Amino acid sequence: TGERVMGLDVGRTFATSLNATLSGMTKIPDHWSMADASTIINTYSTLWYGLIKRANLKKGESILIHSAAGGIGQSAINIAKHYECDIYVTVGTEEKKQFLMKEYNIPENRIMNSRDIVFKNKIRELTDGKGVDIVINSLAGEKLDASYECLANCGRFIEIGKFDMFQNRKLGMFDFLRDIQFIGVGLDAACMKNPNFLPDFYVWMHKNCTNGCVKPYNYTLYNASDADKALRFMTTGKHIGKVVLKMRDEETDKRSPKLIKPAPYIQTTVKTFFNPSKVYIITGGLGGFGTQQLIKEAQELGPIGGVFHLALELNDCLIEKLTFDKFCSSIDTKHKIFANLDQLTRKLDYKLDYFVVFSSVACGKGNGGQSNYSFGNSMCERICEQRRRDGLHGLAIQYGPIGDVGVFADSDQLLTMTSIRKQRINSCCDVLDKLLSVKQPIVTSYIKVDQLKTAGGSKRKMIAELWRALGIDPETTPNHLTLGEIGMESMFAVELQQELEREWNMKVTLNQVKSITIGMLKDYEAGNVGNIKVHIEDIKRCKAKLLKQRFVMPTEKFERLNTVTTGRPVYIMPTLNINFQVFEELAQKLNRPVIGLNWTRDVSKLTTLKEISKYYVDLLKHLDPKGQYDVVGYFDTSIVCAKVLLKGMANKTVIVDIISDLRFCDEQLTEDFILEFMLSCMAGDIPVSFKDKILREFKKESDINAKVRLIVNEVVDFAGKGLQAPDMEEIFHIMIARIRMLSEYRLNKRKKFANKLKLAIGKKWAKKTGKLVFIKPLKFDGVDDMDELLEKSRDLYFLPGSKDGQHNIEMEAVDTPSSVDVMAGDIIAKIEAALK
Repeated sequence: TGERVMGLDVGRTFATSLNATLSGMTKIPDHWSMADASTIINTYSTLWYGLIKRANLKKGESILIHSAAGGIGQSAINIAKHYECDIYVTVGTEEKKQFLMKEYNIPENRIMNSRDIVFKNKIRELTDGKGVDIVINSLAGEKLDASYECLANCGRFIEIGKFDMFQNRKLGMFDFLRDIQFIGVGLDAACMKNPNFLPDFYVWMHKNCTNGCVKPYNYTLYNASDADKALRFMTTGKHIGKVVLKMRDEETDKRSPKLIKPAPYIQTTVKTFFNPSKVYIITGGLGGFGTQQLIKEAQELGPIGGVFHLALELNDCLIEKLTFDKFCSSIDTKHKIFANLDQLTRKLDYKLDYFVVFSSVACGKGNGGQSNYSFGNSMCERICEQRRRDGLHGLAIQYGPIGDVGVFADSDQLLTMTSIRKQRINSCCDVLDKLLSVKQPIVTSYIKVDQLKTAGGSKRKMIAELWRALGIDPETTPNHLTLGEIGMESMFAVELQQELEREWNMKVTLNQVKSITIGMLKDYEAGNVGNIKVHIEDIKRCKAKLLKQRFVMPTEKFERLNTVTTGRPVYIMPTLNINFQVFEELAQKLNRPVIGLNWTRDVSKLTTLKEISKYYVDLLKHLDPKGQYDVVGYFDTSIVCAKVLLKGMANKTVIVDIISDLRFCDEQLTEDFILEFMLSCMAGDIPVSFKDKILREFKKESDINAKVRLIVNEVVDFAGKGLQAPDMEEIFHIMIARIRMLSEYRLNKRKKFANKLKLAIGKKWAKKTGKLVFIKPLKFDGVDDMDELLEKSRDLYFLPGSKDGQHNIEMEAVDTPSSVDVMAGDIIAKIEAALK
């Protein structure tokens, strides 16, 4: 009829044309363009089924819509606005947030971040603790759990994501006591089970296409010729709404035209298909006899789908030494069987799908001593040509030597040939899959010498294609830039991921691929895979360490780190990152009670190191009034440890000095230095290349809050699912404040006491009997004068010098690659030895 139609089908739509069912399509409303219509089907049918039919959306209900700038999200907003719902949304970027505010007038305080689980607390706050009536969820992992907790009593949770379903992830049953519903939406299953699914949806769609409930949303349009650009754009995740391919220009006159302009030709690949209901004959070693019986027995099993003639007999010999019998034997094995099969299958009342002979490159190019074998193959090729002329399938593939199976598997005989090397069987099968669809009767497949000599020609080709796709010159691009920074598309990331797994058995994620630097890739192109291997192993090790940590603000003043209840207790001062994961191993090894003193939000209200020292001194007096315990601390809490010892409260104090930068001693610290030091303290948890990337990125930001947010987002993305980090941003700001307080404390104390400071320190320590063990991690190779370095470390924490006659201070240097990695085994061993 020439009508403009839109429709849905299951599993058949990646095609240039489709024999659609009448029930699967409907007329496009006159006020929509065809591009508009393409945005409607998938999204609105999913929401009609999940939100309207299954969840029974009612007017005025509250709803949380995840990933609201996407197709499903914008469609859900339109439906929710029509039903006058109370709308809350999440998005992944600031750009998408601004889009929703401008396009849909969503208030800023109701737009939350979908990349963490903070939205859970905000929903509770905005709804006075009640939660929302409906959640439309597409998030996975801990974000799904957080979304689940946002439901009000009698709420409905609509799950349109598939990741956790495919992972068979467990769901807590307790919340079902609140009369909630969990609705999993499987649109394909619903369509196949209910033949009226689409007709019912189309009725609803046409009824609501003019009242604002169903309307097209934002999309980015590409011509069909730019399909590759569209796919690359989609993989960046920057698109808002849909990415639409326009097959042809639409007529301005929407009435049914008499002549429809055809869609453009698109290059396609035909895939080989072997019908499981048919029988396929593969010959080998029949010697020219028994073919009639073979055809008869095959027909008894089912219709014959194809013949593959692989039989051969080699009698390699120069012609003057070749007997007549051997000459004929090689020819007959190849030609007579094939000719018999040709004649017998022509008598069938149907055509074969495939009629194939494995010929030889010796037939097409020639090879000394194989004239008989070549002649037999040549006769088979003539049969294929005749079959093609007769409208039947016929294909001769001139294969070169096959290396891992067959007659040449254990022989290097053909390696003396000047232009050919062995081809692996999986390569032969891959070629066969493609060649079965060609129209030519004779084709060739072999490996040339120069391909082998390039030592990974396919690898070089893939890397060269990657340089081209990235649009960079590897010779002028800085080696430290990562593929993610440059903007590597997911398609190429997947290709490189598969290359590393196939060639080097390296299991890597797409995020890990995007963290590879240009320098590493250039080394890989040159044949050196070592740097990439080390980098991937670093990522896996660092990620495992990071996932053990909990970036959650404590609510209790202290916590027990082991189950021991007898013996002299060990108190561990707050760590710089507010959790005690760095001391878990130590706590389990000590046969003494180990208690961690927490940094709570009340402590964060204190503004000087002097106030903080007083807080923890008072806390220790409350917890253990008699004293005579041991204390462990590092960084700013080392000052607190020293004060506890000077007050006679502790029997022994262990300090770990992680400061190696002398700028802490005499300078006012800059924001960038503080952030760089903070990242260095996490160096055991993030690779160096990743840390350098963050340093480059945050220097582009002018505001400290924006820099911290950037670091948080990068660390969360790096760690992936499983990282417990609801308070990471708050903790990072606390770390910054603590670094500043320590620096200001030192500068103020030096300014106040000047030259009298060392004398006053010496007098204080002369009266004390408690012992202080000072552990200094450093890389020995980089130290010219160890004694001088240890003296500066004493001075940093206002301890007496080695020549002041104080015998209650023990200095221990530890050789370690990183001075800030408190979790290093050698450092933990030193602390353990000091506490025994």
